[in-house]
Amino acid sequence: MRRARFALLAGGLVAVWSSTAVFASPSPVAASASLCARHAVEAAQRSQLAAETILRVMHVESRGRPDARSHKGAMGCMQIMPATWRYLTGKHGLGADPWDPRMNMIGGALYLAELARQFGFPGAYSAYNAGPARYARHVATGAPLPRETQLYTASLTRAPHAPRSPSAAASRQPRARWQEATLFMAGRGRGVNASTERAAEVAASAAGISLFPLAKASEPSTGNSEK
Repeated sequence: MRRARFALLAGGLVAVWSSTAVFASPSPVAASASLCARHAVEAAQRSQLAAETILRVMHVESRGRPDARSHKGAMGCMQIMPATWRYLTGKHGLGADPWDPRMNMIGGALYLAELARQFGFPGAYSAYNAGPARYARHVATGAPLPRETQLYTASLTRAPHAPRSPSAAASRQPRARWQEATLFMAGRGRGVNASTERAAEVAASAAGISLFPLAKASEPSTGNSEK
């Protein structure tokens, strides 16, 4: 049922950011990427992280595929493990569906912000990938992190304007007129308007990510759990 619903959404998505002809349809990969990326601005507002930081993590985790599942069970745009999702939805009321791109993006951003408050950057990246308990042991004892985590953190810290502290990340949040976006207006449902999509596009550009097209994703990251 979930895959059928995703296929329907991807098939009907308008190519808002496409530079091709107005009537051109996005590729399936581009369409799925936009289902994740379009929620980066709201996730940034909720978490007080920069949207480009969230988009970089999304890109490394899933290449923007809302249906991505790792071999260890990490789910969706931000590759959230089931136990982590239960924790996040219990704390933030994200609902029962971790595959919802909007809630997955918000949940992943809130979790990354929580880790940043605990460990700062770039430690938050390592904790997001290896799990906070394992990263805390690394800090306390010097125990080496997995090679995967080392490469993961390096790829994010090499990115343009990678944050070194939560406050620095928040200060670069795109100044979109999010207050006027439909997703922030009571009673207007969960739509995403053109200004919000444009803000996400600007953030992706600042993060050095090309949303259209995206290369085919490799194995998604296992993410945010003890391995």
